[in-house]
Amino acid sequence: MLEPPTEIRKVYSHMRALVVDDDEPSCKLLAKVLQRSGMEVDWTSDGLTAYAMTLQQHYDLFVFDVRMPLVLGTELAEGLKSTNPQTKVILISSFADAALQETATRLGVTLLSKPFSPDRLLEVAVEVLQCA
Repeated sequence: MLEPPTEIRKVYSHMRALVVDDDEPSCKLLAKVLQRSGMEVDWTSDGLTAYAMTLQQHYDLFVFDVRMPLVLGTELAEGLKSTNPQTKVILISSFADAALQETATRLGVTLLSKPFSPDRLLEVAVEVLQCA
């Protein structure tokens, strides 16, 4: 994994991200990757906890696994986008088929297919955060 350029770390040092994946090791790795970009990152492996966290804290970026017990990442994204259409969300999934891509497009979020490299996650995060 390449070290993000200093200018990226400076730009994103004031930003917060929330990573949610029911696979805790994956969740921690995703959080670590975003932290290396300079972001402050919270993470949880529980979708319901994530929902509560979104009510208590402002986040600039959300990274949600799609398939989780109790609440789907698409449901979290839909709820956030319904209250704030400018919310920046990356959905991640091992099952990124055409139907899921349609759902992501309808929600106005980015879909990233697993597996992906840490550098690809950073690249997509930068793209998502730079969109108006």
